[in-house]
Amino acid sequence: MSRQASYAPRPVDPRRGSTRVGLVDSPTARQADSPPRPRRQLPLSPALRTQQAGELGRRLSPLIKGSLKLTITDNRAVMISVQRDARRRLFTVRLHHLFLDTTDDLLRPLARYIAFGDRQSSRQLNLFIDQQQDLIRVPEPQQPSLPIRTEGKVYDLRTLFDEINARYFDGALNADISWGRQVSAGRPRHSIKVGCYIVELNLIRIHPGLDRSWIPRFYIEWVIFHEMLHVVHPIPTVNGRRRFHTAEFARDEQRFEHHALATEWEHRNIAALLSI
Repeated sequence: MSRQASYAPRPVDPRRGSTRVGLVDSPTARQADSPPRPRRQLPLSPALRTQQAGELGRRLSPLIKGSLKLTITDNRAVMISVQRDARRRLFTVRLHHLFLDTTDDLLRPLARYIAFGDRQSSRQLNLFIDQQQDLIRVPEPQQPSLPIRTEGKVYDLRTLFDEINARYFDGALNADISWGRQVSAGRPRHSIKVGCYIVELNLIRIHPGLDRSWIPRFYIEWVIFHEMLHVVHPIPTVNGRRRFHTAEFARDEQRFEHHALATEWEHRNIAALLSI
């Protein structure tokens, strides 16, 4: 049985643009609403990235005593993402390029975290990440920030986010979360965006219409979990189009405990959701 864990840096407030990733996979389409520069940029050449991943993988493989599939990334929200298949001793790892120059002192804690999720090693890695913020954040033009509002009449988004983060991401996922703008309810519509992830702001926004007593907790948790997966998963470009929901994303979504229940509830209540 595979298990995934992730590492994210401590909160930094970049406040950037507005590329949105939404929850859009139901039968009815849902379209919900200066630090120093890095000492070394991530090489643009895919071949060079592959070569660097291979070199680091050869150093790590003897220590984890298993098969390692390693990808080097420039993901600014998640530094380490690990999927563990303990039965086959197979480890699929996405690793920020700041680890390319990993010293021997850090190599063993990194291997222990990949193989076992070792807590002492995780603390060492967190300390290293904190010390390397200039390799993580690249200054970008400032954009007006969006207001953050987590408390609702029924649900508190920060409480739900923290519980899901602890349960499914080892508490390591870093992102902001907020209710979206209030919209007029009851107007006829053919689609609704119940949640979205704004990549540049590292911000999850949830449709405020879900803050109602008739919306079950497991459903809003599923919406939040879905958007949290967008923080972890890359967005590849295929034939000139960005793919937000890859096969790997779909498999990871099945990890949610109430996935089947939430999708079935949504199917039965889609008419009510379209009116919120």
